[in-house]
Amino acid sequence: MGLQGKVALVTGSGRNIGRGIALALAREGADVIVNARSNRQEVEAVAQEARQFEVKALPLLADVGDRGQLERMLQTALDEFGHIDIVVNNAAIRPGCSFADMTYEDWRNVLATDLDAAFLCAKAALPGMLERHWGRVINFSGLQAFQGRHGGAHISAAKVGMIGLTRALGTELAPKGILVNCIVPGAIDTVRPGRATRPAGRTAEIPVGRLGTPEDIAGMCVYLCSDAAGFITGQTFHINGGERNF
Repeated sequence: MGLQGKVALVTGSGRNIGRGIALALAREGADVIVNARSNRQEVEAVAQEARQFEVKALPLLADVGDRGQLERMLQTALDEFGHIDIVVNNAAIRPGCSFADMTYEDWRNVLATDLDAAFLCAKAALPGMLERHWGRVINFSGLQAFQGRHGGAHISAAKVGMIGLTRALGTELAPKGILVNCIVPGAIDTVRPGRATRPAGRTAEIPVGRLGTPEDIAGMCVYLCSDAAGFITGQTFHINGGERNF
């Protein structure tokens, strides 16, 4: 896909979908900034894997929901590479909480990670993208933007916000060579510490008959970052094996 010479930031890339995206971009020639909230072993391992493709890989720890930590990480990345060409806003948290019990702090914590961080990452990369007249921003929404669920008002609000951000930036930045799109993963076979495994029979709801993989998501992300997708912006892509969205 010809990403040699590009620099890509992938938030939440220590494991699962983010890891798959970081490695897929590295395989196509992009230097990568690998991020996790606190697990240094994970980001170091992903960075080492990425370097096998003869690219640079910078592992950085930061809680993207903490503005100070995120801005320090972004400055470190810019100091190292000088610019960021590709921003993949993958990091997210999904703590369940009924609206009746939800505090303003609960609400803000989710929006800070799931929405505000996308704003800050895109803003930090924008000057370099404008200077080079080339950029890609890939935002991540989720099923809860389309399927409101008990205990997820804050998550649904943030994920709908990511779609709105994508549409607005897609229109505003396209004349400047910067394309912005959004991916909505379906049921993906990932591991989340402390979370139950997906219920038996989940694949019966998916027409292709299986759970998705991180590589399924990474493939779409790489395509959207490439010049092959140069006429696509402001769009939302459901990668879900044909499952009903709403």
